[in-house]
Amino acid sequence: MKENWLAILPLMAAQCVFGQTVSTYAGKQYVGSGKYIGVASNPLLDDYYSNPYGICVDTGGNIWLSDQHNMIILYGGNSIQRGGYMLDPTEPGAIGRYRATGTQAYFNNPRGVYVHPKTNSIYVCDTDNGQIRSGTGFVNTSNPTSWDGLSKSNPDDDNAYAGKYSFLGDYLDGAKSTAFFSSPEDLVINTDGNVYVSDYGNDCIRKISGNNVTTLAGKGLSYGDADGIGGNARFYAPAGICLESSSSLLVADRNNGKIRRVNLTTAQVSTVVSGLVSPSDVVAVDGLVFIADDYCIKMWDGSKLRVYVGKAGVSDYKDGNDSSARFGDLGLMVYRSKDKSLYVCDRENNVVRRIPIIQSAVPNFICNNLTPTVGQTVKLTNKSSFFTTVQWNITPTTYTIQAGGKLTDTVIYVSFNATGSYNVTLTATNPSGSVPLTRNNYINVSTNSSAKPAVDFVAIKTMLSITENAQLVDMSANTPTKWDWTITPRKFSYVGGTDSTSQFPQVKFNATGTYTVKLIATNSNGNGTLTKTNYIVVALSKNNAVVPKTGLRVYPNPTHGLIHLEGAKSNEPIILIAPDGRVIHRVLNGNSLDITDLPDGMYVAKLVSQGINCRFVKLN
Repeated sequence: MKENWLAILPLMAAQCVFGQTVSTYAGKQYVGSGKYIGVASNPLLDDYYSNPYGICVDTGGNIWLSDQHNMIILYGGNSIQRGGYMLDPTEPGAIGRYRATGTQAYFNNPRGVYVHPKTNSIYVCDTDNGQIRSGTGFVNTSNPTSWDGLSKSNPDDDNAYAGKYSFLGDYLDGAKSTAFFSSPEDLVINTDGNVYVSDYGNDCIRKISGNNVTTLAGKGLSYGDADGIGGNARFYAPAGICLESSSSLLVADRNNGKIRRVNLTTAQVSTVVSGLVSPSDVVAVDGLVFIADDYCIKMWDGSKLRVYVGKAGVSDYKDGNDSSARFGDLGLMVYRSKDKSLYVCDRENNVVRRIPIIQSAVPNFICNNLTPTVGQTVKLTNKSSFFTTVQWNITPTTYTIQAGGKLTDTVIYVSFNATGSYNVTLTATNPSGSVPLTRNNYINVSTNSSAKPAVDFVAIKTMLSITENAQLVDMSANTPTKWDWTITPRKFSYVGGTDSTSQFPQVKFNATGTYTVKLIATNSNGNGTLTKTNYIVVALSKNNAVVPKTGLRVYPNPTHGLIHLEGAKSNEPIILIAPDGRVIHRVLNGNSLDITDLPDGMYVAKLVSQGINCRFVKLN
């Protein structure tokens, strides 16, 4: 049972999804069946389950679990029995189909469970009774769940949510009270309140809407393998199902070794993934499809099927990373959005396993200069993967963060106040945890008292809107003591208490266009000069390029590698200003330019002869 089409976080910009550490979330591992403790509540890892199979998440983020004859909620660190026979599920009298409160209600091999998205009521496939049962929503640990079903005092009073009792199973559409199912395996409920059931024994998908049960796809009592519309499609033992979207259902077509898609509007059935062994369940998360199959979890990304965690064909029990983890025979699984994790019933080992579906953060960073002189500013840049936040730590602490930066920024500018070796640690964090990377003796600071300044500088942003300020950062070596900045054209003013003699001036531009920046840095040994031509580009807004003086247009935009500039002269020189501020000189081939060698990002193209600009985006 699974939690549908809810997306993971925006899975972080530029992030891919990879396998993560498998851990045991609930249950004490053993092989076999029938173990029990005999009390209603136990710590998650101290409880015994017997063939756990169905699993879902309620509207409060609590996990519901069905095992051989019980319904359990995993709540507040405890495993709490909410329905079914509480003792040994293998002893006589453990099974039944009674309507009662809490542990007085009996089941016969309950499997798929789901929570109504609006009422929080619990629905369960009471598989060997051939019925769909329901229970009231969970409030707290002292409020037992009441289950629909047969009255214990009057076994002829059939009062299940849907389906008449049938020990051997049967097939009949019609009113909920007269319809028959055969070993219903799993169910989901969409926001309209329609219930969809994988009728495993009847090889079809059923729909419960209002008071009626109909066959949505497949033909009851007729198995096979065929795509098609409604009754023309064929399944062979459909198992776990999930809502891929509000109008699309995915089905683990177990004996056909496929994942099928059912359009809930047209009843069109199509094949999504084939070549599986015996899939028990499928979960769709943010465009990826996760499949419980052949003692492992597999992932389909739309073009390629691979093992996500575990090892295909190998049954065992082991927590661990990716391919080192081992599972037994798997039941159903669910995605819980609040911790971005899959939870799967490991039937053979009688436990619930957890698999986060975002990769651990991978910290990495670079520095533009590992051997600065005292007072020289260096640039530390975060290059981590799969992160949401970062934290820098530098020791010893004889340094200064420049340009208004913070140790939580992805890029920081640092000057060192004393000679020596500095250690740098970057800790990258995402919802799966924090991972540090330390490089000892990474930056080595020295002095050079006999050299004049070796001038260097950067603008933290080289492409600005007219409303933004530019921050200039001196990065000159050999400890300059005086600075003289020149910016042309002179359509700007210094702000933030800075001026042309500041080491780190801030500039407010008064007009759109391109600006050239020059710095003269001086110490007792002399001075040095550096000029960056057309270095800063100022646009009307963040979404508009500088207004061209003529009709220059670039297409396609975005581009994957080749651009055409309408309004450009054939074979004329062009300047490209890259996202990092670099100025790249090229020559047009006719009015086209191949930029497949350049990194992705937003560029400004400037025609040298005409002094006009336009903006484009490069994508892979």
